[in-house]
Amino acid sequence: MLAIFGAFGQEIVDYRRQMVIEEVVVRPVCKLYRGKFKNRETVLVQTGMGKERAENATRFILERYPITSIISLGFAGALAPELKIGDVVICSTLYCAPGLEQKEQRLEPLAPDANLLSLASQGPGDRATPFRLGSGVTVLQLDANPQKMEELSETFHAHIIDMESYWIARIASAQQIPFIAIRSISDTIQHSVQPFDRILASDGSLLWKKAVLTFLSHPQYLMNVFALYRNSRLAKRNLAAFIGYMVVRI
Repeated sequence: MLAIFGAFGQEIVDYRRQMVIEEVVVRPVCKLYRGKFKNRETVLVQTGMGKERAENATRFILERYPITSIISLGFAGALAPELKIGDVVICSTLYCAPGLEQKEQRLEPLAPDANLLSLASQGPGDRATPFRLGSGVTVLQLDANPQKMEELSETFHAHIIDMESYWIARIASAQQIPFIAIRSISDTIQHSVQPFDRILASDGSLLWKKAVLTFLSHPQYLMNVFALYRNSRLAKRNLAAFIGYMVVRI
């Protein structure tokens, strides 16, 4: 059985719509849909944002379902300047920066399953879905400040940044379950997600009071709302095409 993990509803909605759903489970740790996706027995999981929610959701799923492969997917921020909005990045290495500012000891990097990586690296035949191999760094707290993003890029030599992939991969690795992370670029250093790094709760819901105060004090951020919506549509479309290609070949 395949498990597909995404943090937000927007990241998994295309797969849910294509599934033949046999079961819906809503728990404090996650929301999941069990059924068939591309004729493959699948559990589609909405984890919420960040380390705690990613870990809790992963443990919950692995304790209850006979998972044989895991795909972590969703949006990511670009750290490499050559990456463009909508590019799909297959993570060949996952780093973790749990306490970059606190100078905590770094956790060991993780590699995806070799067979899944080989399959993903072939990519779909159409040129409409741009993809590449790259490394990712997972952070405890998203800070869209360009200077912070550049520091992460220089420290880890990573191509993308997210908040969940490493934690899911660590649990999968400990249980010897094949894992791969595939992300699509929804923002770059030049196209910041500010202020969404500060006004979203861990389940992806909007913190309305913070949002109102932020937009009143920084009305220029309203332009980012439209930009992120446009960017996420392209990122979601390309990612869905790539994941569809992957699932039928696993």
